[in-house]
Amino acid sequence: MEPTLPPSPDAPPVPSRVRRGNREDHRRLQAAIVRAAFDLFKQGGTEAVTMQALATSLGRSAMSLYRYFENKQAVLRELWRVVYAELLLEVRARVEEHSTPGERHRALLESFLQFWESHPDYYQLVYRTSGPGVCIDEPMPQALMPSYGDIITLATTITRELADELATGHDRIALAAELRLSFMMGYLQARFANPRYPWQDFKALRELCVESIMASVVLCLADTQAEPRSRPSRDA
Repeated sequence: MEPTLPPSPDAPPVPSRVRRGNREDHRRLQAAIVRAAFDLFKQGGTEAVTMQALATSLGRSAMSLYRYFENKQAVLRELWRVVYAELLLEVRARVEEHSTPGERHRALLESFLQFWESHPDYYQLVYRTSGPGVCIDEPMPQALMPSYGDIITLATTITRELADELATGHDRIALAAELRLSFMMGYLQARFANPRYPWQDFKALRELCVESIMASVVLCLADTQAEPRSRPSRDA
């Protein structure tokens, strides 16, 4: 079972002693380390997540934690991995409720946005810190595989299904998928990074964003014959 970041009343207790070779004890302590790391992050960002701080919060020696995570970077890598694993589960479940490409496309959009809107701390962790590229010594897609890659694959598959329904060919699938991601991240950035702006009706704005993103993806897929516009002559 995937560890869950936020602590919950039904979370298994941290074992007072980890029995040698006992996988359940190992799993419970590892999950507790992840939850403690997320709590520390909420209090002080990635700088607050240290092996000593984790050990103190769990009532253990710092050296004992190195049996589960080799360093702070490994702990942060696990935090991002768990977030993307949960995102994949939620998005995939919503998408699989539908059968037509258009419905699946909308479900992808809605579930992706709703996940981050429902978990602002997750968004803060993944997108508004110094980032995995600084805290993790390998590229983000590799560090977060397989869930990160599975999300990309799912989104690409849905885009291909939409292209097949529209009979537009596959030449612009990657571009359409990246256009959708850019628009979704733009909406989320506006929502979380600009709270001082006096938004008039965020619900209406969200609905319009979803419709606009869907329409833009369709237009991108359909524009298979488009040629770059030539720049006007200075003499014109």
